[in-house]
Amino acid sequence: MLKNLTRRATRQGVQAAVAVAAIVATVFVAPSAHAADPSTKFRLEYGASYAYGTLRWHQRSVDVDVTLNASYCRQLEAYPFDRNGVGHPMGETPGVCNGIVSGTINLPVNVPGGAAIVRLDLIDEKGKLLVSKPCRPSADCDR
Repeated sequence: MLKNLTRRATRQGVQAAVAVAAIVATVFVAPSAHAADPSTKFRLEYGASYAYGTLRWHQRSVDVDVTLNASYCRQLEAYPFDRNGVGHPMGETPGVCNGIVSGTINLPVNVPGGAAIVRLDLIDEKGKLLVSKPCRPSADCDR
């Protein structure tokens, strides 16, 4: 009888150890369900005016965190494109004259893979393009 109790206790101990090892392996080996979204720093300059910030790339949208410091009247426009080169609805900052505006522009790109490129345009009060820059996920766009 003592032999049967010892065998049963040993078998239960081994099963418990295997279960604990499986849980520990899952915690340390399993990939994260949500990988971090990439971000891209950007900077555009035209004379004394400049816009800088961060593009935060998500699965089906891009957030443009921007500060625009305008000499004369300026506005930043953001145009997202998917990996097939198809354009999606643009976003823009309010126009500002001889001042600063900050905020976030959300650009929805409701297709698998989301945006592949965001073109940033700095324009004047008449809509004239002053400077433009295409930005990609995890790429350097602040030079």
